[in-house]
Amino acid sequence: RNKALCGGLREIGWNVPDSQGTMFVWAPLPAGYTDSAAFTMELMEKTGVIVVPGSAFGAQGEGYVRMALVVPPERMAEAVRRIDESGIVKE
Repeated sequence: RNKALCGGLREIGWNVPDSQGTMFVWAPLPAGYTDSAAFTMELMEKTGVIVVPGSAFGAQGEGYVRMALVVPPERMAEAVRRIDESGIVKE
């Protein structure tokens, strides 16, 4: 799951570090974005992929989104494909 999501996102240009042994991934916002809540809404509207804005966890979470590694690798790959096709990472 980690490889499918984090590795897949890196392949499309979003530099997301691997999870460190937990079921969550903390991803820095893609270049050009500074507001995690606004990015979360745009991501959902363009792709249907839902993540949690880092700001929901306090001021230190701003600049990140949290993703859960709780679906099968095939669903992770589908999320990566949708993100790639939306162009949100390349804007």
